[in-house]
Amino acid sequence: MMDVGMIVAAAVPFLVKGAEAFAGKAGEKLAGKAGELCRAVEKRFTGDSYAEQTLARAREMPESEARQGGLRAVLAETMEADPDFAKEVGKLVEELEKGRGTAFDQRGQMVYGPQTNIAGSSVRGTVFSGAFSGPVNIEKPE
Repeated sequence: MMDVGMIVAAAVPFLVKGAEAFAGKAGEKLAGKAGELCRAVEKRFTGDSYAEQTLARAREMPESEARQGGLRAVLAETMEADPDFAKEVGKLVEELEKGRGTAFDQRGQMVYGPQTNIAGSSVRGTVFSGAFSGPVNIEKPE
């Protein structure tokens, strides 16, 4: 299982944009899992006015890094305080990541010089090869 920081980083985009935002891009199954994640977090945050407000504010401005950062902090604290909730969120995030077809996740790493990534025999989606300068975004424009 991923550590709390990685789970939170993967979960927050789904939480701030909601399942509907992923339905068209990813299909019904992924949207369903995103919906389960949203409902699980909303249910756990119920009764904690600070957590509820942090989630609501992040959803008001889903592109705001500051609001996403606040949500990441609250979600991480909640997961660390509740191991069962952490397992539930971790399982849902892993299912979402598998559903996206991510073969190799390098978020948060700085890579200098040549690098070879071996992903296995079932690679799906866009594959890049060659030299790149600067950030590479493989998300399709909306």
